[in-house]
Amino acid sequence: MLLDARTVISIITISTLLIALGLALVARGPLGNIRGVSHWAIATLVQAGGWIVSGILRGQVPELWSILVGNLCIVGALVMYHLILSDFLGHRGHRKYWLFGHTALGIGLIYFTLQKNDVAVRSVLISAFVAAITLASARLLRQRARHMPSSRFMYGLYLFSGGFMLVRAFNFAFIETAPVQNAFSGSAFKDISLVIFFLFSVLLSFGFVLLCNERYAQQHHRVEGELLEKTRLFERLASQVPGTIYQYQRFENGRTCFPFASVGIEKMYELRAEDLIEDASAVLQRIHPDDTEMVVASIRESAQTLKPWRAQYRVVLPEQGLRWRSGQAQPERLPDGSVLWHGYIYDITEQAMVEARHKKLEQEVLDSYHALEASEQRLRRLMNSSIIGILQGNATGVLIEANDVLLQMLGLERRAVENSEANWFEFGQIPELTRQINAIRSLDQAESVPPFETQLVRKDGLIIPVMFGVAKLAESENEWVGFVLDLREQKRIDHLKSEFISIVSHELRTPLTSIRGAMGLLESGVMGELPPKALHLIQIAHKNSQRLTSLVNDILDMEKLATGKMRLNMQELDLRQVIEHAIESNAPYAETYQVSYQLHTQLTQAIVLADSDRIMQVLANLLSNAAKFSNQHDVVDVRLKDEPEHYVIEVEDHGRGIPAEFHDRIFGKFAQATDSSTRQKEGAGLGLHISKSLIEKMQGEIGFYSEEKMKTVFWIRLPRLMLDV
Repeated sequence: MLLDARTVISIITISTLLIALGLALVARGPLGNIRGVSHWAIATLVQAGGWIVSGILRGQVPELWSILVGNLCIVGALVMYHLILSDFLGHRGHRKYWLFGHTALGIGLIYFTLQKNDVAVRSVLISAFVAAITLASARLLRQRARHMPSSRFMYGLYLFSGGFMLVRAFNFAFIETAPVQNAFSGSAFKDISLVIFFLFSVLLSFGFVLLCNERYAQQHHRVEGELLEKTRLFERLASQVPGTIYQYQRFENGRTCFPFASVGIEKMYELRAEDLIEDASAVLQRIHPDDTEMVVASIRESAQTLKPWRAQYRVVLPEQGLRWRSGQAQPERLPDGSVLWHGYIYDITEQAMVEARHKKLEQEVLDSYHALEASEQRLRRLMNSSIIGILQGNATGVLIEANDVLLQMLGLERRAVENSEANWFEFGQIPELTRQINAIRSLDQAESVPPFETQLVRKDGLIIPVMFGVAKLAESENEWVGFVLDLREQKRIDHLKSEFISIVSHELRTPLTSIRGAMGLLESGVMGELPPKALHLIQIAHKNSQRLTSLVNDILDMEKLATGKMRLNMQELDLRQVIEHAIESNAPYAETYQVSYQLHTQLTQAIVLADSDRIMQVLANLLSNAAKFSNQHDVVDVRLKDEPEHYVIEVEDHGRGIPAEFHDRIFGKFAQATDSSTRQKEGAGLGLHISKSLIEKMQGEIGFYSEEKMKTVFWIRLPRLMLDV
């Protein structure tokens, strides 16, 4: 039974619409990413519109519109198929030519419908155009899609359809030249060609879906390959990172895991990454017990606030022992409520050790600073509590630092020193200022300059006698440190001492001379013979008066030497004669100790320039000391020797010697050894001090060497007087 034409066309139209709907649904799925699927669905919808206009609405719309719009939509869909296929295969087809041909087809349909109303010619035009477009598509598939197996189906379909359309065009051009206008109305070939064209359209869409599916499969395979390659590349890169890159996930029920961790996690925690994919609790067990609570709290806070997680903590590992780790990660909340961190953990053990050493060093520096500050304060207190003025200056004389003693001495305020407004050279007057400047400049050749007496002049005109010493400041090229001792009190005491000595000289020496003379007369019997007891008392008094007179003379000599008032009568003299005279003069004194003197020399004379009386005074002191500290019946050896430029006198006794602890004080004022046997010997301890001063004023030297309980040798060295021959 033949179906009604409208029914067949309706079936074809509905089928085409369903195909378009199916393609639209396919476009919303994975194949939607393939270029052309959605456009193919639109082209199929255009074709369905052509079936509706040319078939279902035939007779309800003007004939021209039914023929023109219906056929142009159906043929236009084929053009769209070709263009979509060209774009899909990456071929820039001749789009404008097909559009021009489609327009020419429309013009031809209009002409042969309105002017000629020739169904055969219209059929030939439509068949020829469809044959051209389908064969062009077949050629395109053969050239561009040969590597795709699914393209063979479409290639055969296009090739069959193109060939069939050529046969159809030949049929209507030469055989069936007057066909019926309506479909399914008696022309078997026309009806069959219509069904074949419909099947071609359906199968064409199915073939394109197969083609897209194969393209999707190829792309998916390629993407999977690229993803696998990138994954391998990432793993290779991650393995070179000095730490571990990871993903850490925390679920709402408290379970934690590492969905991903690079191989570095084995070094960070000595755990395998695959063992942590489902459960990360083993990592927490590696964290130091003192740091576990801190790490857990920081993770919990990051999960609640979604702020970046950062932490530094210690881990205890079976093989590596105690190590430091630092981690940081960015959290994100997932749809299931869990939180996923993307982060990085690395080793900071060396850095932590350096920081620990740095903190220790900082503490040591801080302690040293406090100690230095305390030391500076103690030094300042010590400087300010000293009786000596201490200052620091530079080459131009500007005072850099000064203690309170110096500031008070000079009448300065401390801010003047702090503001560099005080200059040391402003407190001196020529010639004393010249001596001070020369002393400071001499520090270029010497580390220090021996102290010397000088004068300072204050701003108010007060002249201050001082002892000034200066030394180079360590590790400085132009800075120096000075020490100033105020001599005003010492000068006052010296003045009192001079007055006292003057009193002794005038008020005590004269009566003593008279007393000693009277005692001498009484002892000699001028006033008659005295009873033995009275004579003994007179002898004691006479002897004590002589000692007191000797002491007064020594004090007067010492004062003259100290004040520079001692005048020496320097003249040529023969040391041998002076020594012989001194031995002769002191022999009676030695006999009281049952000691004798013996001169040893090969020189017939020894000429020097000296004061004869003072040489006698020095020799008398040495000879008397030697006799006092010799054993009974000992001989004191006196030697006179010559050297290339000097004559040397030696006085050697064989007594108890001089204690070692007394050597450095023997030439001091009132110097006496502390043992009881020495203290019993007469003398005030001024003789050696005076002797040393006298010899040095005569350009000579005096010294000694002693062996305790063996001997003592005092020596005098005087320059030889070179006589003109």
